[in-house]
Amino acid sequence: MKNLFIRNSLFLILLTGCAGWTSAPQLATTCPPEDTWSIALASLQEFELRRIDKANGVIETEWIAVHNQKTARSGLFQRSMNEERARFILNIAPENQGSMITVKQIREFWSPQGVQSRAWRQIPPHEEQERQLANRIETRLKRQAC
Repeated sequence: MKNLFIRNSLFLILLTGCAGWTSAPQLATTCPPEDTWSIALASLQEFELRRIDKANGVIETEWIAVHNQKTARSGLFQRSMNEERARFILNIAPENQGSMITVKQIREFWSPQGVQSRAWRQIPPHEEQERQLANRIETRLKRQAC
């Protein structure tokens, strides 16, 4: 019995540990945090912002509807049933001689069918979209010679 408990505990630890392995892109810059902050905000001009917390170095966008080609269709007019949404969170932290920016995407899925039809479920981020936003910020930083 004790052996079974240990095996199940190890399996649970490994399973939850693997879920956190996706790494968000990080950008190290020599720009001071004040300049990095303004460049990061300018890079998010196409998004509606949900939270701007300069004291803690966090910028969050509002949810963005994501259109997925693989969504299930139902009904006479073949309307899309499933929905996805995403938002970005930027963390800007001062470093020794500059700043560190972390770009993270939170992505959620909702379907009107099944047991969890009343709640959004978190799904893995779209790493390419995280990288694209990080590249946009990096390009702006390079223009400022950072």
